[in-house]
Amino acid sequence: MDRLRLSLIVITALFLQQNSTAQSKSSEVELMAIDTKINESIFVTPNTNSYLTGETLRYNLFCLNKQNNAASIYSKIAYVELVDSSKKSVFKHKLFLEKGTANGDFFIPTTLETGNYKLVGYTNWMLNKSDSNYFNIDIYIVNPYQTNKNPKPEKSSVSQDITALSNVTASGLALSLGKKTYTNRELIDLKIKTDSEDFSKGSYTVSVRKIDALVAKNKLNYTEYTVANPNQNSGTISPENLAIPELRGEIISGKITAKTAGNSLANKNIALSIPEKNFEFKVSKTDQNGQFTFILDRSCPNSNIIVQLIDSDKDNYSIEIDKQKALNFESLKFNPLELSVDFEKNLKERAIASQIENAYYNITKDSIALAKDQKKFYDPLSKEYVLDDFNRFPTLKEIAIEIVKEMYFTQTKGKYELFLHDYDVNYELSTPALVLVDGLIIQDINELFEYKMNNVYKINIINGGYFYGTKLFNGLISFTTKNFDYVSKLNGSFIIKPEILRPLAKKNYYQPDYSDKIKNARIPDYRHQLLWLPDLKLKGTEENISFTTSDVNGQFEVIVEGFSSSGKPIYAKEIIEVKDSQIN
Repeated sequence: MDRLRLSLIVITALFLQQNSTAQSKSSEVELMAIDTKINESIFVTPNTNSYLTGETLRYNLFCLNKQNNAASIYSKIAYVELVDSSKKSVFKHKLFLEKGTANGDFFIPTTLETGNYKLVGYTNWMLNKSDSNYFNIDIYIVNPYQTNKNPKPEKSSVSQDITALSNVTASGLALSLGKKTYTNRELIDLKIKTDSEDFSKGSYTVSVRKIDALVAKNKLNYTEYTVANPNQNSGTISPENLAIPELRGEIISGKITAKTAGNSLANKNIALSIPEKNFEFKVSKTDQNGQFTFILDRSCPNSNIIVQLIDSDKDNYSIEIDKQKALNFESLKFNPLELSVDFEKNLKERAIASQIENAYYNITKDSIALAKDQKKFYDPLSKEYVLDDFNRFPTLKEIAIEIVKEMYFTQTKGKYELFLHDYDVNYELSTPALVLVDGLIIQDINELFEYKMNNVYKINIINGGYFYGTKLFNGLISFTTKNFDYVSKLNGSFIIKPEILRPLAKKNYYQPDYSDKIKNARIPDYRHQLLWLPDLKLKGTEENISFTTSDVNGQFEVIVEGFSSSGKPIYAKEIIEVKDSQIN
């Protein structure tokens, strides 16, 4: 109910903003009410704050209700950028939030120069603030292949005696390890315990990484960050050029323009397709200014997007997609790079380890998490024809005649159209059916009559008048190819394939299995990051996690960081040591 009420307030404020300057005061009041309600902040925790080129920056993002630090229920999309000292974006990630959290990673290329960078996090709504209120922390990158640009290590006032680091146990959450010293490639069991329901339902990041920071400044935890940045998210909303909060999902908007003056821009049907196994298909109508908006309520990382006008007069128009409002980096201040006293030793060790790990990338690489099969919007109403259940026919004509009896076609002046018989012929519409292939709407049906039907796995149909979005069709016919690789030949100004920033796909981070000691004995393991679990949800009051040490010796930090379900910040740390098996 709160989300629905908030959506109505947003719409009202935007209407007031767009329709009259006399209403500007009312619009500002509405916007302030929205801002007070949303009141989000971002916290991003990376796996470390210093990297060499050739290493991977990993991070987890928390979108929080600033009043109590509980997971925000409002924004469904967040953004992360890495910004260099010239205030240019190195990368920009779009993240689909699940219960206020999301994670990603970025391989640091050798094209980046040694220096101080900023890791920035924000939501679309935070772009409306006039002050520098978005999340940002220092990230330090050293490029060992540009030796002339590496600053010399300087004695720092910050202690780098890693043996003096004390273990930290968070109130309400405890870490338990069987011992403190391990050998190479040994299995470690980590237990996370709590006696509180509040903590057991929280969201946490688990990181196990070697303590060998290149820089003098340590990575900040949440408490340290808020002390250092007390005014984050304290700016005021600017009513001009308003960025809409992404309350329901990813927003993709655009507009159409008429090629001939006088052609109406209003009430034109626009379709968005993201063809794949779990495809997205949306239909929207333009407003009086030709503007249209799509909201994608689930993560769909595929970059193959097709937007097209699907009315009969489509050739009279062209389409373009709106660019996202840019973040202003002018207020960012970059600190000079201060290296630790052990810089040269750490640099050499990490550079060698990084090169070895990258050499075996194909064996040790992370994998994309397989998306769960999604029900199509026409399920369970559709009737399904799996073509391998019948005698195979190579053409659509034969399939319509011999298999899918509800489907028929007409041909006028060489142009085909597909229809479906209704259950009652007295109510049968004269308009064509909605035809999709892998989620892509097909406007030129001639393509399908030329397509090799041996590539089609199944056909789903729904008879009768079928409303989808804003348009009425005479039923639905959905073709699914075997490899989800159909490519339309349609072209024109009314159809575009825009390059739009897509949400990151989820990953399963690599973990070696040394239960069979012979199998991987000849593969070197130079991981400095022994474990990275960016989004851990406890299954009860005790969670058991297993991971293995690598061939790298030294001291490692075991850190659990996050927030309880009520928003209490958590930071728990243990230190373990890894030694050669011959060393006692």
